[in-house]
Amino acid sequence: MQRRSVSRKSTDGKRLKYSRKYAFSSLLQCGFCESNLSRRSWHGGSKYHTVIWQCMTNTKSGKKFCPDSKGIPEEIIEKAFLESYKVLCHNNGDVMDELLQRVEESLCSGDSQKEVARLEKEILSITQKRKKLVDMHLDGIINKETYEAKYGNLSTKLSRLSNESAELQSIASRENNVKQRIANFQSVLEKNEVLTEFDRYVFESIIDKVIVGGIDDDGDKNPAMLTFLYKTGFINGIDGKAHKPKRRNTKDKSELCTNPTNEVTNFHSHNSDPTCGGYSVTMPQ
Repeated sequence: MQRRSVSRKSTDGKRLKYSRKYAFSSLLQCGFCESNLSRRSWHGGSKYHTVIWQCMTNTKSGKKFCPDSKGIPEEIIEKAFLESYKVLCHNNGDVMDELLQRVEESLCSGDSQKEVARLEKEILSITQKRKKLVDMHLDGIINKETYEAKYGNLSTKLSRLSNESAELQSIASRENNVKQRIANFQSVLEKNEVLTEFDRYVFESIIDKVIVGGIDDDGDKNPAMLTFLYKTGFINGIDGKAHKPKRRNTKDKSELCTNPTNEVTNFHSHNSDPTCGGYSVTMPQ
């Protein structure tokens, strides 16, 4: 709840809706205007169907308000993450150790089940007190005014505790699901396995944010630059140009997109290695 309550405002000060429908929802930030990116589907139902993520300032306010950003295919982000994850696993053992420790702490931090058990005991106790109160009133031990006042207080407390218990049971159920996902991810980390395809659960477990677009080492604006900010403080930059999807239209030469009517806009990678994009690594101080 604390994480969701911060950094959820657009450039015009309006609060953004928190959504986790997709792996990249609320986790992609424009490197030029700092607004979130939204998911869009182009050419649906055709062989040119493409899912892209685009700066919300650019799409809602107009290109002139964020002229340097371009739509980026979801596939590029997924492939760039796989490369970044490989760098993390192979070159940064100390960061991986810290990450494993955090995962282990997450596995042991949930106490919703214990709180649910405590609430259930308290609910049972109040229910018994209320029943005893009814018997005392029927037996004439307490008058009507006293009975109604105490019964009302007990009923209010019982209702509140019941609502809390229901909420905690829902949280506990979600925690069990999360624990299983984290346990699976921990197994992957311990084996130092390389991911061969994008895994949403791994991504969400270790990535805090992805900056889309920025200034490259030559000082040029690069809308395809992807900077992965890990929850451990590790920062890794990947050039998305090296991960262009296979072209479905031989007349087009790129996959970065400027608007819905032109799915692809030319850009060319200057990387001599076609299988691996350039990257930079920043370690936490």
